[in-house]
Amino acid sequence: MIKHPLLVGIWMLVLASSCAAQKTPPITTPQYDNYNWEKPDFTWTLDSVLNEISGLSIVPGGQYLAAVQDEIGDIFLLDKQNGRIAHQINFWKDGDYEGIEYVGDKVYVIKKTGTLYEVSNAGMPNQSTAKYTSILTAENDVEGLGYHPRRNQLLVACKALPGGNLAQTHHKAIYAFDLDKRAFLPEPSLVLTREKVEQYVRTYPPDSPYYEKISELFAEDTEDFNVSPTAIAVHPGTGHWYIVSAKSRLLFIINDAGDVLHIAKLPKALHRQPEGLCFDEAGTLYISNETKKDNPPLIHGYHFHPNGVLER
Repeated sequence: MIKHPLLVGIWMLVLASSCAAQKTPPITTPQYDNYNWEKPDFTWTLDSVLNEISGLSIVPGGQYLAAVQDEIGDIFLLDKQNGRIAHQINFWKDGDYEGIEYVGDKVYVIKKTGTLYEVSNAGMPNQSTAKYTSILTAENDVEGLGYHPRRNQLLVACKALPGGNLAQTHHKAIYAFDLDKRAFLPEPSLVLTREKVEQYVRTYPPDSPYYEKISELFAEDTEDFNVSPTAIAVHPGTGHWYIVSAKSRLLFIINDAGDVLHIAKLPKALHRQPEGLCFDEAGTLYISNETKKDNPPLIHGYHFHPNGVLER
């Protein structure tokens, strides 16, 4: 485990930010396409130790992003100005870690199997880790971890089987870990259904740059449900759920009721393997990508346009 005097300052900054409970003013917009997916505002090439980067979060206070990769039990704090590793903190033994989320002064990391780790005082001499067994298994293939501040719940996205009585070919499920109860809720918090996606696609504007591809992916005669959630986050202003699907390189914007508000197609040239997603307080969106073939691991950053993207 790496400890550094500067981490004391980081921890105090996190604690102060948590106590202040700052809230981003609500953002209202008639459009949902608020990011220019064709032109990232910045791109960071990451260190090779993050070739398998699998989860992303913002650290309270806004100085760092936090990341995990799916091979070792370390938390990586990345400089928010350039993506360089500022600190690397061990919290558990090696394993397939797929999501990370900072909530106040605690860090939560989830495994592919659904096991959740709660790290207190990360990087400090009194660091401790608690482990929570999930209702999910490796068959669900847990990939995404986000935080819903209004509900005070962690959101857990399943890439594969939705669990329960849900049809595996027509549903993708998001479960929740209640931070007040310190327990997983037995029923899905949100279900993304093929029916709701198809309903949205029928109203998709033909002049959209994604129209042809989206219509093809979700044509009614297509057998597969071309969605595999790998990351999830709640927008700090709108409260909408953003879900990235590595399969087909899609980004869904969904409301609390599970209605599909928008689907964006992420360019293949930019997003070879999108695996992580988070927002900062200003609504800037960060998407991390694993290395693939000759492409290094990357983070693309997109600034929020409250009135919609007018030019591409």
